[in-house]
Amino acid sequence: MQDNTRSLPDAVQVEPRLPFGGDFQAILSLIGDAVVCTDQSGKIILFNRAAEVLFGYSSTEMIGVPIEVLVPTRFRDQHRDDHQRFGATAISTRRAMGAGREVMGQRKDGSELAIEVSLSRQFIDGRQIGTAVIRDVSDRRAEEKLRQLVANEVAHRLRNTMAIVNSIVSLTARAASSPLDLKTALLGRFEAISRTNESLIRGSWIEASFRELLESELAPYRSDDSNIMLDGPDMAIAPEIAVALSLVFHELGTNASKYGALSAPTGRLEVRWQVAMAERPVLEVQWRETGGPVVTPPTRRGFGSELISKSLRAHGGAANLSYPAAGVSCDISVPLR
Repeated sequence: MQDNTRSLPDAVQVEPRLPFGGDFQAILSLIGDAVVCTDQSGKIILFNRAAEVLFGYSSTEMIGVPIEVLVPTRFRDQHRDDHQRFGATAISTRRAMGAGREVMGQRKDGSELAIEVSLSRQFIDGRQIGTAVIRDVSDRRAEEKLRQLVANEVAHRLRNTMAIVNSIVSLTARAASSPLDLKTALLGRFEAISRTNESLIRGSWIEASFRELLESELAPYRSDDSNIMLDGPDMAIAPEIAVALSLVFHELGTNASKYGALSAPTGRLEVRWQVAMAERPVLEVQWRETGGPVVTPPTRRGFGSELISKSLRAHGGAANLSYPAAGVSCDISVPLR
């Protein structure tokens, strides 16, 4: 890097004359945006206080240094070419930098930031002076990217949800014994999806709370704090897994309330879960019903059992339903991201 202690080049030794007087540097220090001026060769001749804060360099360090030091290494050749083209004509002009593409700056510590730059070129006493007004837009760009990510995720989730809805309608219609039975089953399953989507919305469609999902599905069946016990750490789960699990717990909860432990005053449901670490994290859930009517194993595989199995299998998971006389149990495992 060049000697940072030398004085400004001769081309800029003349102090700017402002109609309202005052010290030029003092005025520049009041400007919230970074202001960097260069001579025709692209070397910095002015670096205001906001620029010092933004990039981490002192003004003394930057005077006489090529402006490319503020540009990430991978963009410096392109920046030099752009700077030469911008200064090629003999007329004053101004424009935004990097129209149609993301513009990045580089701080003294090597970190990068998203910036917006307004460029202007003026001729003062026959000398060309370039001025860049620079604003840090890292937070705004991050928010824009998050909004786009959420929009893409919502579109993806809606497509998946419609596929699930179509499958549920088709399979439920086959198993329903009457129009009322069909209506009741469909509404229950759609409400399960809706509750999960509400949780996902709170998580910006990026993740859902497992405990919140479970509590939401079982809330209608709580008589007090003693009939349902939940034990396990809260955790964030991916949207597609959340939808699958919501359908599983809806089916288990519905069956328990109709025929199992949650249909009797003395019945009790315990749900325990943990994350086992193997090649990738695996969520393991134990569903245990006790104190309800004596359980008789089903003679055929119903739609609920099929839905539970298919919902998890699509995500590499599995559910093992068993029917001991004391109460239904289900062991669930599903890989997490």
